[in-house]
Amino acid sequence: MAVTEVVVGFDGSPDSDEALAWALREGRLRKLPVRAINVWHPDGTPIEVDRLAALYSVAELRSRLLQDVTSSVRTVVDRVHATDVAVTSQVLYGHPVPELIREAGADSLLVVGSRGRGSVTGSMLGSVSQSCVQYAHGTVVVVRGRRRQSAAGRVVVGVDGSASSVQALRFAEQAAAARAASLQVVHAWIVPYLGFAGRSGALPQEALDDVAVQAGETLRESMRRASVDATRRNVEMWLAEGAPNVMLLQAASNADLLVVGSRGYGGWKGLLLGSVSTQSITQSPCPVAVVRDRDTTVIAR
Repeated sequence: MAVTEVVVGFDGSPDSDEALAWALREGRLRKLPVRAINVWHPDGTPIEVDRLAALYSVAELRSRLLQDVTSSVRTVVDRVHATDVAVTSQVLYGHPVPELIREAGADSLLVVGSRGRGSVTGSMLGSVSQSCVQYAHGTVVVVRGRRRQSAAGRVVVGVDGSASSVQALRFAEQAAAARAASLQVVHAWIVPYLGFAGRSGALPQEALDDVAVQAGETLRESMRRASVDATRRNVEMWLAEGAPNVMLLQAASNADLLVVGSRGYGGWKGLLLGSVSTQSITQSPCPVAVVRDRDTTVIAR
């Protein structure tokens, strides 16, 4: 899962500032360049029309936009003391989702804030983060809120035996190693619902034990498929009884990063983004990395 570049969607909003700050720190950890991309599109508001009318050419517009973006990027670079990271700024025309996805490709780490400025500036919309997660070819990190002053030294990842979650575990191990942090691998399981089978009441204890044993096997098999040594120091396996989304959010409390697959075994197979990943990017107390299984990649239209 080699990553060659960190690409971050940037529109000067507070959330995109934090996304850029996270991307800069990640670039330093991974020794990778960071590319801040502003995707511009005129929105037809009076302010925007007046702004365009005052310009003499498209070249002047591009120059002004790039100057503004570069200046804003430099402000964030200075704030987080990341002058040692190779950073470039870029302005594109179009809709943020397909442009960011195209620029990031499959080998870059795409970083977005949880919200942008919206249509007032023609930049990133509030739904951009979810759409990027839905359609990106590679891993997307959604940065939620301002980063704590001190790192927790812990990366949390959810697994369920699916190919997507195994990829997520591999990514999480790399992220933990880069941070010299502990790795917590979580597999949550729930008691099967009997109502659809026309039965009621609790399962016999023997059946419950079998479900728990199978859950443990799923966790161990996920570790094996991802080639993660469960006996290594700073690696913890957590088998949790409860709804996966609830258990993961609980584990992510005070974590540096939560990692999930784009779609697991839950829900309908045709869904592109699973309920666990959806709730993670909208409710997580820390940044969330959503790792795409390459076989499920689709193209945004």
